Amino acid sequence: MTMPASARHRVVVLLTSVVLALALLLARAVVARADDPAAAADPAPVAIAHTVRSGDTLWDIAAAYVAPGDDVRVLIEDIRHDNALDSSVIVPGQVLLIPIGG
Repeated sequence: MTMPASARHRVVVLLTSVVLALALLLARAVVARADDPAAAADPAPVAIAHTVRSGDTLWDIAAAYVAPGDDVRVLIEDIRHDNALDSSVIVPGQVLLIPIGG
């Protein structure tokens, strides 16, 4: 079964038009995302997994990860909150998520 040349031409033009329309929609979405100030200004916070070793304290761990100029005590509270710790008691082998940034 063969298709007349004019019908093939119409199919090619239609498919090309659909592909171009999709490419334009995708480009518009990418530009809109790049222009979104909320997306650029509010990066997602990151957490680092830290395995507790013998002799570690929350203070020592927080002091190793705290940003310069930030209060270690605030990071300790963030660690306790993010890891659902009722106290400052930690044990070797325990994996703690340390919030970095955000």
